Amino acid sequence: MAVTWEHRCVLWALASAGFTAYVINAYFINDATWLCRVATGFLAILGTLSSVTAFHISTLRCSESHSLKTLLLQYILFQVATLTTPFSLYKLKKLWKEPRKAQEKFLLKLISRDADTEYGRRYLTGIQSLQDFRDKHPLTKYDHYQDYFQRLADGEKNVCVAAKVDRFGISSGTTGKGKLIPMVYDDSGLGLVVALQAVGSSPIQKIVGLYCKPAQKLTKSGLPITPAVFVPENSSSAEFMLSMLQNSPFSAFQISTDFEATYVHLLFALNDKNICMFYAPFASQVYRAFSMLEDEQDMFLEDLSTGRINPRLNIDAEIRRSLDAALKANPARADELRAEFARGFVGILGRIWPHLNCFVTVDISGYEQKLKAKYTKGTRLYTFAYGCTEGLLCFNLWMDGRPPQYVLSPSTTLTEFIPEDLSEEANPKTLFLDEIEVGKRYEIVITTVSGFYRYRMGDVVEVVGFHDNCPVIQVKYRTGELLNLRSEKTDKLVVNNAIQESLTSWQGATLVDWTCAESPLMYEDAEHVDFDMLYLLFIELESVDGFRLSEEQKSLFDQSLRKQHEFYDHYRQVGTICEARVMIVRPGSFKKLQDFIIATSTASYNQFKMPKKLRTKATLDLMMKCVVDV
Repeated sequence: MAVTWEHRCVLWALASAGFTAYVINAYFINDATWLCRVATGFLAILGTLSSVTAFHISTLRCSESHSLKTLLLQYILFQVATLTTPFSLYKLKKLWKEPRKAQEKFLLKLISRDADTEYGRRYLTGIQSLQDFRDKHPLTKYDHYQDYFQRLADGEKNVCVAAKVDRFGISSGTTGKGKLIPMVYDDSGLGLVVALQAVGSSPIQKIVGLYCKPAQKLTKSGLPITPAVFVPENSSSAEFMLSMLQNSPFSAFQISTDFEATYVHLLFALNDKNICMFYAPFASQVYRAFSMLEDEQDMFLEDLSTGRINPRLNIDAEIRRSLDAALKANPARADELRAEFARGFVGILGRIWPHLNCFVTVDISGYEQKLKAKYTKGTRLYTFAYGCTEGLLCFNLWMDGRPPQYVLSPSTTLTEFIPEDLSEEANPKTLFLDEIEVGKRYEIVITTVSGFYRYRMGDVVEVVGFHDNCPVIQVKYRTGELLNLRSEKTDKLVVNNAIQESLTSWQGATLVDWTCAESPLMYEDAEHVDFDMLYLLFIELESVDGFRLSEEQKSLFDQSLRKQHEFYDHYRQVGTICEARVMIVRPGSFKKLQDFIIATSTASYNQFKMPKKLRTKATLDLMMKCVVDV
C-alpha cells in the first residue's frame, strides 16, 4: 500500500504529541528552574500546535505531489486567507451597498496619482467629482493613448501613469497589431476573496492550469511585453507560488509549443487523483486538451507507467530532463485511468478527478455546450471574473448553473454605460451605475489603474439585476463582432443560436467550430465589381466519412436567423440581403486559422480567442481555400 500524506501526518501528529507529553512530564511537572519551565512551556505550545496542525491536515484531501514544504506553505496560506475573509467580505458588502461613493473615491485617488503627469495636466485638471469627470474628460479609444503608452514603454518619465509599471501587456491582437498596455499591480485582494467563497476546496489540494509560454519581447527601456497571463522565466516568486499551488513543475511553464505544453500539463495532472480545479483561459483550450487526451490516451498511459516524457515530443533537452526528474512512475494510476478510458470519454473530467470542484474558464466561442455534452458532463463550469488586458471589471459570485453573470467591482474600476442605441455615436451620453436599468443593454466604458480614462472597450452587456445596490451584468457581444450589412446588427449569440438550431436537423453532424464574414470582404481589393450582400458562414464538423449537407439543410441556418432577428428578416424579404451561404471546411481548418493568426499577429496561444467574425481578407482567403462543400 502506498504511503500517503494522510499516513505521514498521522505519524507526525503522534510523534509531536508524544514529544510534547515527554517534555511536560520531564521538565515542567518535576522540579525545575523557572527558566527551564519557561522553555518547556514554549516547547509544549509548539508541540501542541504541531500535533493539532498535523492531525487537521490528515483529515483533509491532499494532492500527493506535494513536498512537505509546499504542503505546509499552501496550508498556512489558505488558513490565513480564510481567517481574513470575513473582514474582506464586510468591506465588499459595504462597497456594493454604496457603489457610487466607492466609484468616486476610486476616481479621485486615480486622478491624484496621475495629476502631475503630462496626461494629468492636460486632461485631469479641475476634476473633483464623477460629474466633473463625465463633463470634462472625453470618451476615448486606444489611439488616444497610443503615443503616451509608447513613450512610457520607451522609458520616458512622467508621461501618463504615475505608478510602478513592471511590464507591458499586449492585447490578443487577433486581427493584426496588438495594443501595448501598462500593467499596474492592484493589491486589493478582492479576487482571492471571491474565488475562495465561490469555489471552496481543501486547502491542500492542487490545481491544474493549461499554459503555453508566449514569445516575449522587450520595450526600449527593457520591460517585458507579454500577454496578461504570463509566467516569468527567471522569477523565484513565480516558481515558489506555482510549485505550491499547481500540479505541473515550473519547467512545464517554459514550453513554448501548444501541443507539447498542453500534453505535459495534462500528464502531470493525470498523476494526481485529488486535483480540485482545472483551469484554462478559454473553453476552446479545455476542449482541445481533452480531445488530445482521447486521441493520445495510449501515449499518456505509457508515460505515466514509465515515469518519463515521451521522446516523440519536441521539448528542449534541459526542460525534458527537469520534467523527467519530476515525473514519478505510477503504473497503478495508469491502470486506473485505462479502465476509465475504456468506459468512454463522456463525463471523463469528473471520473478521472472525482474530487474536482469545478473547471474554471471563459466560453466566448460556444464550446461550453460541447464540453457539457461530452468531456465535462456532470462537472460545474465556473467563470470567475470578467475582464481583459486593460483591466478587471467584475466578479462572478454564483456557481448554481445559471449563465455567467458578474457583479461590478466599484473600488477597482470605474464603469460607465452607453445605451446600446447610442453606441454608434462618437460622443454619446454615458450613465453611471446607479442610473442604469435592468433589462437594458449598454456599451461599457472603463477607467482603470492602467491609465485608461473613459475608455470604450467595445463590449456590450445587459443588466440582469442588482447585488445590494451594485449592477449585475451579462456579457452579450463585442461591437466589432456584429454582422452588419444593412444596419441590422446581428450579434454572434444570434448566429450561434441559429447554428445550434440547424444542428438538430443535421443528423450525424457534430460541430467543431465556426466563424463568419460579410461578403464585401471578398472583394475589398477589387474595383467596380458587383456582388451580393450576404453572410458567409464557415463550419468545421467532426470527420464523418461521406457526410454531406444538402442545400435544403444548409438553408435551415438562414431560416433560423430570420426567425430570431426581425431586421435581418426584413432585409431578406425586400431582397437587400441575400440568403446566408453555409460552407463546410475540412477537418483541422480552424487549427490552421489559429496558427495563421498567431504567426501574423501579437496573439499567443494562452490568450487566443477564435474570432467569430473574420475582418481581414487574408483570413477569409485562408478559410475559402479550406472549403470542401459549398
